[in-house]
Amino acid sequence: MASIKLKYTAVIVGSLLMGGLISVGAYHYLFAADKAETPPSERKVLFWFDPMKPDTKFDKPGKSPFMDMDLVPKYADEGGADNSNGIRIDPTQVQNLGLKTEKVRTGRLTYSQTLPATVNFNEYQFVIVQSRSDGFIEKVHPLTVGDKVKKGTPLIDITIPEWVEAQSEYLLLLSTGGSATQLKGVLERLRLAGMPEEDIQRLRNTRNIQTRFTIKAPIDGVITVFDLRAGMNISKDKVVAQIQGIDPVWISAAVPESLTYLLKETSQFEISVPAHPDRTFNIEKWTLLPSVDPTTRTLQVRLQVSNKEELLKPGMNAYLTLNTQSQDMLLIPSQAVIDTGNEQRVITVDSGGRFVPKVIKVLHESQRQAGIGSGLTEGESVVVSGLFLIDSEANISGALERMRHPEKHVTDTTAPSANAHSGH
Repeated sequence: MASIKLKYTAVIVGSLLMGGLISVGAYHYLFAADKAETPPSERKVLFWFDPMKPDTKFDKPGKSPFMDMDLVPKYADEGGADNSNGIRIDPTQVQNLGLKTEKVRTGRLTYSQTLPATVNFNEYQFVIVQSRSDGFIEKVHPLTVGDKVKKGTPLIDITIPEWVEAQSEYLLLLSTGGSATQLKGVLERLRLAGMPEEDIQRLRNTRNIQTRFTIKAPIDGVITVFDLRAGMNISKDKVVAQIQGIDPVWISAAVPESLTYLLKETSQFEISVPAHPDRTFNIEKWTLLPSVDPTTRTLQVRLQVSNKEELLKPGMNAYLTLNTQSQDMLLIPSQAVIDTGNEQRVITVDSGGRFVPKVIKVLHESQRQAGIGSGLTEGESVVVSGLFLIDSEANISGALERMRHPEKHVTDTTAPSANAHSGH
C-alpha cells in the first residue's frame, strides 16, 4: 500500500514539473513573438502647417487651403516651446531646399562708387585787376568775358594824373640833387599808387614822363569780369577785370555723409569726362571740405586736376569714381541677412545641426557683402539660401520670440497658475 502511494506522489510531482517547464517555455515564446511583431514607435506629429503661411496650424495632413502644396508636419523632436536652442528641420526638407551655408570671415569691404561731378575754376588762381588810382580810360583792348588771356596781355590803356605828378616830382629831385631817400620815397609812392613796375623802371632809365599806361593781365586764365569802355572815368576802387586760372582746375563732387568714412589717404579716384571719353586726367591732390550741406546731407570733395591741354572747361560735367576699402570687419553674404525693419538677423547652424536665429548689426554693405558690427563671431556658419522656410519654422517653434524675450518666456510658463489663483 505504501509503495502505491509513493508511485502516485512521484507521478504528481513529475506532472507539476513538466507543466512548469512548458509554461515557462510558452511564455518566452509568446513574449518574443509579441516583441517581434510590435512595430517601432513613430515620430510624434504636433501639427501640420503650410510653409508659406506658417502661423496657421492644422490637425491632420492634406492639401493647403492657401497654396497648391501638401501640408508639412511639425514633429515633436524638432524643437518647440520647451527647447530654446534653435530648431531642427526634417533632413528631407533641408535637402529639398538646397540649403547652403557659409562661414563668417574677417576681411575688408571693397567699394567702387561713381558720383556726378563738375569742373570748376581753380579759386587759388584768381586775381582782381584795379588801377588803384583815379584816371581816364583811353583805350579798351578787344576783350570780353570768357576770353582766354596770357600773362602780359594788354587789357586797357589809361591816363592817371597822380602818376604823372609823381613822375614830375621824381625828375625834379633827380635834377636838383635830391637825396637817395627822397628819390626812393617817390618811387615807392608810385608803386603803392598802382603804377606798373615796368613803367617805373622805364622812368628811371629814360628819365621821361609817361602819360599813358597799359594795364596788363597778371596771370594766364579766363576773363570772368570785364565791363569797361573807352572814354570812361575810372576810380581807384573800380575793378578793371577778374581773371581766373584754368590749369590746374578743380573738380568737385558731393559725397553722401554715410560714405565719407571711406575717404582716406589710400583712397583711389578716377576722373572721366563725357566730352573726352578716351582721355585720362592726372589728379594732383584732393581735399574733403569740412562742412555738410544741411539740405542734401553731403560733403564736397575737391580734386585738383592737371589741365595742361586745357581740355577741361569750367562748367563741364564729369564723373568721379571712388575705389577704396573698409577697415577689417566680419563679413557675410548680404543674402544671409533677414531685415524685418525693426531688426536684422541671420540663421546660424550650431555644432549639433540645429538652426539658431541670431540678431546682428550690419554696419555697411558693398558688392553683395555685409560688414557685421555685432552678433556673430568668426568661423560661425550662416544660412545663405533656404532662409524662408527656416525662418518660418523658427517663428512656429517660438525660437525667435524666446531669444528676444527670455524673461517673458519664463513668466508665461507660470501664467496659468497665476490666473488660476486670481479666479478664486
